[in-house]
Amino acid sequence: MRQLLKASISFGLIGCLVLSPIEFVPSTDLTVQAKSASTTATAERVTTEYTKVYASRSKKAKVILPLTFGTTVYQNATSGSWTKITYKGRTGWVPSVTLMPSLISTEYLVNRTTDLYSTWSTKGKRVTTVRSWSRVVKTGEYGKWSRVRVGGKTGWLPTSYLRAPYSNNRINRTVYGSHTYGVDTQAEYDAVYKRVKAEFDAKYDSAEFGFDEYMYRVLDGERGNRDPNSPEYMNLNNGRLLNAEDALAPYFEGRMSMKTYEKMYRTDNFLNFVHSKYQSNDVVGDKNLKSAYDVLFRGKSDCDSLEQVKSLVYDLAGIDNVVVGDGVTHAVLMFKVDEGWMGSGSKAYTKSEIDSINSSSVYLSYTQKGTRISY
Repeated sequence: MRQLLKASISFGLIGCLVLSPIEFVPSTDLTVQAKSASTTATAERVTTEYTKVYASRSKKAKVILPLTFGTTVYQNATSGSWTKITYKGRTGWVPSVTLMPSLISTEYLVNRTTDLYSTWSTKGKRVTTVRSWSRVVKTGEYGKWSRVRVGGKTGWLPTSYLRAPYSNNRINRTVYGSHTYGVDTQAEYDAVYKRVKAEFDAKYDSAEFGFDEYMYRVLDGERGNRDPNSPEYMNLNNGRLLNAEDALAPYFEGRMSMKTYEKMYRTDNFLNFVHSKYQSNDVVGDKNLKSAYDVLFRGKSDCDSLEQVKSLVYDLAGIDNVVVGDGVTHAVLMFKVDEGWMGSGSKAYTKSEIDSINSSSVYLSYTQKGTRISY
């Protein structure tokens, strides 16, 4: 599968950092407790250590019950250094320093296979194993660790293993189906679409992105001299003829019809223009880079973000496409033309190759697993 993905690397793509998995020692289940019907809670909190719930604001008061590390409770009130909480319908007071906020419904992706722990340490008991590219809900944080919920289980993992969430229900208006170009908000989507659409409308059909005179000369039968011993070989005119001949290889070798080739040639030249105008710096190892917005407005890029710009350009040109990745190390764009699905080699994939991609653990345009490429 990795070879197939690498084979489909397309124009302008820059490789991503390979993140190697880390082994951890194993651990217990932490289950988020449901809020009692009698609760008058105003906010959810999580215990940061073992603590006791007291009947009043004093450690000399009657102990109602103990709470273990990582227990979810509901805050009712605060007074001085004490917080009144409710847990499973029972109410009492705990020292405020033993509580931290619980962050609700913030979705992230885990960028490597890792274990969840019952505490914020690899010495804690293992709750479960989370596979790379799984979606988790972050519910709290402490130091360099985050508390997350996945598959009905809750535990801790290093915050550095979390990647910013991909497009979700905050984006409710798109032009091209599920393609959101990796952005996180509707405002980012609108900004990206407006910028590229304006450039497309103004420049795409211009002569500068079509065939030049050397392309036409080669199509008319003229050829360059490939003999390095010939005095003509280093001539500028000869060099441009050879470049044009090489560029036309997909057409000459029968991989594309002239209709398809002309469209792809113009589209990739326009994409070149966009990248040149909105220059970005290649950033290695930044796990939060993933969107066209990063390239066009933040000036930062990696393989994910560059392919999302390409996806939008291809959408505007009427070329069906999908961003495919192995979930951690790389992302590429595949596009569909009359000849079938293709990648950077401008050669149509076979049905068995498409089936292989569909059956692998890949993400497609950052939608949930299960999306399939139709052959």
